[in-house]
Amino acid sequence: MEPAEYLAALRKHWLVVAVLAVLGFGAAYAWSQTLPPSYRTTSSVYVTVPQTTSVGELVQGSTYAQASIESYAQLATKPYVLDPVIDRLDLDTDARSLARSVTATSPLNSKILEISAVAGDPDKAASIANAVSAQLATAVEDLEGEGADGAPNVEITVVAQAAPPSYAFSPNTKLNAATGLAAGLVLGVVLALARTVLDTRVRSLRDVRRVTGTAVLSTVRFDRKRRKAPLAMVDDPFGDRAEAYRKLRTNLRFLTVAGPSRSMVVTSSLPTEGKSTAAINLAIAMAEGGARVVLVDADLRRPSVARYLGLEGSVGLTTTLIGEARFEDVVQPWGDGTLHVLPAGQVPPNPSELLDSPAMADLLRDLGERYDVVILDSAPLLPVTDAAVLSRMTDGALVVVGCRRVHRAQLQDALTSLAAVEARVLGLLLNQVSSKDSGAAVTYGSTPQSTARAWPAMRRPARRAAASHAAPPRPVAPPTAAAAGPSARRLPDEGEMPTVAVPIVTLGQRVAAGASAPVPEAGPVRLFIGPPPPPAPAPAADVPGPVTATTAPDEPDEASRRGPTSAPTPAASPEASAADEPPSDALGPLLGPLSDTRLRDPQAGATTSS
Repeated sequence: MEPAEYLAALRKHWLVVAVLAVLGFGAAYAWSQTLPPSYRTTSSVYVTVPQTTSVGELVQGSTYAQASIESYAQLATKPYVLDPVIDRLDLDTDARSLARSVTATSPLNSKILEISAVAGDPDKAASIANAVSAQLATAVEDLEGEGADGAPNVEITVVAQAAPPSYAFSPNTKLNAATGLAAGLVLGVVLALARTVLDTRVRSLRDVRRVTGTAVLSTVRFDRKRRKAPLAMVDDPFGDRAEAYRKLRTNLRFLTVAGPSRSMVVTSSLPTEGKSTAAINLAIAMAEGGARVVLVDADLRRPSVARYLGLEGSVGLTTTLIGEARFEDVVQPWGDGTLHVLPAGQVPPNPSELLDSPAMADLLRDLGERYDVVILDSAPLLPVTDAAVLSRMTDGALVVVGCRRVHRAQLQDALTSLAAVEARVLGLLLNQVSSKDSGAAVTYGSTPQSTARAWPAMRRPARRAAASHAAPPRPVAPPTAAAAGPSARRLPDEGEMPTVAVPIVTLGQRVAAGASAPVPEAGPVRLFIGPPPPPAPAPAADVPGPVTATTAPDEPDEASRRGPTSAPTPAASPEASAADEPPSDALGPLLGPLSDTRLRDPQAGATTSS
């Protein structure tokens, strides 16, 4: 593993590391709280040899005292010293137990002996240390004897009395808690790395690269919210999962360099990797592209295509293979008719023999002549040999790799089984990839919600245009203050607000120009800031006409700008106009966004729609 992979493993299992660290910290802290407090105090004694009359004797006495001080340190923890201490302090213990709480040490090349005592009470610890020091001095004088003048040969003098400590030295809660935290972190890191190293399941594209160099044609993300809706092309056609199947469709079309890919087997290494849903979604994506597609449920052991698509599955492939029906009689259309489905039919007792029969080869040949793409949903590769048999009869196999379900060794065995029969592997489809391993879903364009709002707005102009041309024209009341200019409409504004006048070409001029005649171009959009221009004289009340808006007062009108035109076309009757007008779907591109322009006369207050 590379260092980046170790970091990725720690990032992936950070929660385990954090939980173990917190548990270690909490366990150490709780254990520290259960321990009784212990107090320690120390007294110091000085060892001398008093019988010295010269410098030589003084040196010899000092050397003797340093040599004997280790023996005195051991003597301090013996029953010869501790039994009198127990009797004096009336302690409820014995010499052996008291020896575990008393220690005597001497610094290097020193005649000072330090005696420490540990107890649960600070005063008791000080009393024990002082009592041991005094009793040790008495024991040494008794053991070393007296000189000729009656003075002891060795004297032990207490130079520092033990004082009751102000705080307990044990337990050290901070140190224990920090130790528990460090131990938890180490354990979590070891566990995270062990899980990563020992886990051989395929989780990402990196794991696939360790097994094979076969191209991964697409990657489908696992969506927990839509796990009960496996047909992404139907349930979420604008989502990233549907786009993944469209990407798979595109990549399969570009595989014609290495050979044709019109018929393919969709299989996997193990069950529950999503091969059936992948085959269905791929078939829908192919049909969405305009190809004639047939989806054959060739999984004669656990068929599921008919159940997913809501079709009748009692007759199908097995009925055709045993000669009881032709495939034209049992194939079922789905959707808009570009996708046909051949269900599996009844589950036979000999699936492998049926799929490896000449009847299956003839059926595939007939389907190839009738349809552009033939997709077969087959059984997994490792449990049975059905997919390997069918791969020899088709242009190749598309292997679905289910993340967190198949191990690397199992994927390798599945690809080896296809290579053993010299079957062509078209590519791999990495299915159910978690967001942690694949990254955030990248989308572009409309989401399902925004598209649902956008579709009615996009279709509304066409419906209005169709309605306006299906019915005879309705007379419009003459405006009281129409603006000058035959081809300018003024948007609604009030008072001193800025106004926008949009010169347009009327529908009558476009229709009169004909399909082949050049259509006059609409003038540019003019922006007016300030009060609206004065109204022009209104037309005769008995002559209905289109409502027009103002043009710029400093610009020539539309007729003068375009130059001389032909004579005006005489008005036709409503019946003739309705008969000669083109269909609404042909007028939609001509009208464009202007077909939904709402006009208001600023003086009369009338509102019309074209």
